[in-house]
Amino acid sequence: MDRVKTGIEGLDQLLCGGFLQGDAILVAGAPGSGKTSLGMQYIYNGITKYQESGLLITFEEFPQRIYRDARNFGWDFRALEEQGKLKVLFTSPEVLQQDIVRDQGLVNEMITEIGARRVVVDSISHLHDAGQDFRQFRESVYGLANALKREGLTSLLLRELREQQDVGTGPEEFVADGLIVLTRRYVGNSHMRFMEVVKSRGSAHIPIPSLFFFTESGLRVLPPFQKPFYRFDEAVSTGNSQLDDLLGGGIPYGAFYLMEIDAALHQDILDAGFAREALEAGDAYVRVAGESSERSRWRTLMKAAGLDKTFTRALEKGQVTLLCSGGSCEKEPVLTRSLVESKVAEICAATTDRPVRLQVDISRLLALLPPGEGFLAFMSMSAHCRRPRVVVMGVVSPRVTAPDEIEKLRTAADGIVRIWAEGGYSYLQVVKTVNSARTPVYAINQIPEPPFLEIMVQ
Repeated sequence: MDRVKTGIEGLDQLLCGGFLQGDAILVAGAPGSGKTSLGMQYIYNGITKYQESGLLITFEEFPQRIYRDARNFGWDFRALEEQGKLKVLFTSPEVLQQDIVRDQGLVNEMITEIGARRVVVDSISHLHDAGQDFRQFRESVYGLANALKREGLTSLLLRELREQQDVGTGPEEFVADGLIVLTRRYVGNSHMRFMEVVKSRGSAHIPIPSLFFFTESGLRVLPPFQKPFYRFDEAVSTGNSQLDDLLGGGIPYGAFYLMEIDAALHQDILDAGFAREALEAGDAYVRVAGESSERSRWRTLMKAAGLDKTFTRALEKGQVTLLCSGGSCEKEPVLTRSLVESKVAEICAATTDRPVRLQVDISRLLALLPPGEGFLAFMSMSAHCRRPRVVVMGVVSPRVTAPDEIEKLRTAADGIVRIWAEGGYSYLQVVKTVNSARTPVYAINQIPEPPFLEIMVQ
């Protein structure tokens, strides 16, 4: 698709590349929320970055004030007008309607004269203030949007939200191809500004409220997510290629990644994939604090993955070690802190020819051992695993684990992935990694075959 970039840092990321060419985008916000500044920057960036001339139509600001406000950001609108790349028009809603909707008059001449590709109308609320009723207002906005499209323009239609006026109540929101809402709310003791792409017809977008700031050179949007700073040269797969990609390649060696999984979900959605990757790669796999029926459970899971015979051979050869709630599933009658620490230390020290993957059901471990012992046992294991060829995946259920222990685990973790159920659906979000990756919230779908989990990434 042909994209029209705004050139505003962070906003094009939310728009998955920019607006679709020829679309009419509604920008709604209360007075002072930054609508006009956003519109001016869209026009300025179009001219200076993408060689697209622009037209700024205003019903309330004289051109001299527009020039003054633009200079505050270092934008010389007068010079751009002199170069034939910009037109600033102060007019009335009635004149605009007569000119552009009827395909004649000054507006059309300006568009042709500078070869305009972008336009900002500030603001269409004045059409409603001119005494039009709901039906007339809708028809006026519809006619204006279509007229701008007819001229090949990608337009921003600014709308002022009055006190106690909600988004979704105006007819223009149904007419527009896209909707961006600017809001303000208190965070702590500070008033912060947020921008959200609520609608982008026919185009992928990320509908998430994002902080934005006024800088010396214009608006800067800071989405609450970011791609990994770098991809790991050496990392262990989680068993899900989509999740690996979000993490920047998987779990790096020597790291502990915490998987917070809602108690309403089966943690098998990650367990099976992680173990399957270990078996296929020939890595040592250690499972700590599983159920007493762990052997039969894992045979069932591996059978679903087509690896039941491989799993049996791995158990016999010592590639797989299961430390279960009733002991080691082989010899020890009871799972103890000393058993866990010594066995994991032994495996990590002895295994030098292949990587080690340690998977711990932390919630179960904390429940099985005396108060405080489970957490100390896990931290001891994590310390043993801070080696170049070892990774730890810890799984915890926040609902059944004490809040103070959850916070300690989050602090100790090198990475955090959250998976939860809400409103009949399940979701996933990466909130912490070694390479600073953070993701939006993605819907997930459990599937019966490997990798058992589908992440609905746009």
